[in-house]
Amino acid sequence: MNILEVTDLKVYYDTIKGAVRAVDGVDLIVEKGKSVGLAGESGCGKTTLGLSFLKILPSNGNIVSGSVKFDGTDIYQFNDKKFREDIRWNKISMIFQGAMNALNPIFKVEDQIAEAIKLHDKTKKRKERLQIARDLLKKVDIDPVMGSHYPHEFSGGMRQRAMIAMALACNPQLVIADEPTTALDVIVQKQLMDLLRRLKKEMDLSLVVISHDISVLAELCDYLNIMYAGRIVEWGEISEIFKNPQHHYTHGLISTFPTVEDEERKQTFEFIEGSPPNLLDPPKGCRFHPRCSRATDVCRKDPAPTMRVLSDVHRVACHHPRGDNE
Repeated sequence: MNILEVTDLKVYYDTIKGAVRAVDGVDLIVEKGKSVGLAGESGCGKTTLGLSFLKILPSNGNIVSGSVKFDGTDIYQFNDKKFREDIRWNKISMIFQGAMNALNPIFKVEDQIAEAIKLHDKTKKRKERLQIARDLLKKVDIDPVMGSHYPHEFSGGMRQRAMIAMALACNPQLVIADEPTTALDVIVQKQLMDLLRRLKKEMDLSLVVISHDISVLAELCDYLNIMYAGRIVEWGEISEIFKNPQHHYTHGLISTFPTVEDEERKQTFEFIEGSPPNLLDPPKGCRFHPRCSRATDVCRKDPAPTMRVLSDVHRVACHHPRGDNE
């Protein structure tokens, strides 16, 4: 059963130079109880996609077209009041990137978690809300006593755990984690990934994990979506993507990471030449073609490649997937 179904979603940003096509025709599926990863370079539209699920885009962001169905219901048909009361934080919540910036520095941590509960459940008294906040802190392995402290008194890892607690405040079914391990040392990263896996199992959560670090997604996710210049270019089971990447961009991403198993790659690294395109005026056809060594005339012409079904657990949007060249 699919808990989230995104169809042909387009999200543009208005600027003085024109519309930036941050998300430009994305299809995405999240099965209930599964973890789905979104990977790609900075600026490819990953965070914008996550924010659009909650309709919390910046003031110049516009959902141009498309639909987002949660549990079979198109939530974009809801008015702002119903969306705020029924969906945002009640059904779908988010762990924001950069916990120090996401937490208010002048309020105690437990008060901020309790405030999220208050906004969505008017029946609970302050004492009850604070107790729930402390229980949530305990659930994410923070001493409840620390709830009376301010964000600057927390370490980076503790602030990220506090953000996770806040995301769970209203018992959502789907949690979007935006770069949940960024700027943390590898030991704390491992602890946070273990925590997310445990909470997912205990609370029967579905996850969308956004990261530029595909090694993190390999640890956390069941499926992986590779995003480039506002579009999904490859989708599949995590093991299939790593074992058999078919889009040349996906292969380039994976090749930039070291390995301790592949003897041929231990001492060498590959890289992707060039820079991502300007989304004010993206290239015609496949948006990766200016950086792709296998591009041909068909890649440079509209329409862009559509998703090719390679198997039940693997799809790629490429005119010349790597399997065709082998």
